[in-house]
Amino acid sequence: MMIEKIRREHGYMIRLLAILADKVERLKQEMPVNYSLIKEVVDYLSEHSENSHHPKEDILYHYYLEHYGDKDEMENLEFEHKLLECKTRSFQNTVEMILQDAVVPHQIFIEQLEEFMKAQRDHLEFEERQILPMICERFSVQDWQEVELQFASDDDDPVFGHTIAEQYAQLAQRVRETDSEIT
Repeated sequence: MMIEKIRREHGYMIRLLAILADKVERLKQEMPVNYSLIKEVVDYLSEHSENSHHPKEDILYHYYLEHYGDKDEMENLEFEHKLLECKTRSFQNTVEMILQDAVVPHQIFIEQLEEFMKAQRDHLEFEERQILPMICERFSVQDWQEVELQFASDDDDPVFGHTIAEQYAQLAQRVRETDSEIT
């Protein structure tokens, strides 16, 4: 079901933000970090969100507005998706500059990374605490069936799915390592 996919993807994003939080702590202790891994996380959060995750959510939100009236939160959410894309692209540029040997002051990078993570977390929390419960409360089985038909794509996740995309090989390995540390 689409809602389960969305919530599962939110869980994936939270796991990736935990990897970034670890990088922040390492940076604060002036320990080396793998900037290409940071880039993979940011690229994944950008590309997967824009191409797969947000389109699923947008189907739900538009359907909700069409069938259950207008809610300010729904209209704000679409704007928030665009704003999050802009913030992500801006931070992607900073990471790319570092990987191309540009000098970015250590503290500035830490602040930008923390701001990026906060924007991502705030967005996820807003959806999980306000938007998705509102949708789940109102949608009938028929509503869920109709939105499922609108997104009939089988989108295999490039990091957490069956087939790992080459550009995310390092990230997928790190995720597996983190999973084995927990168990």
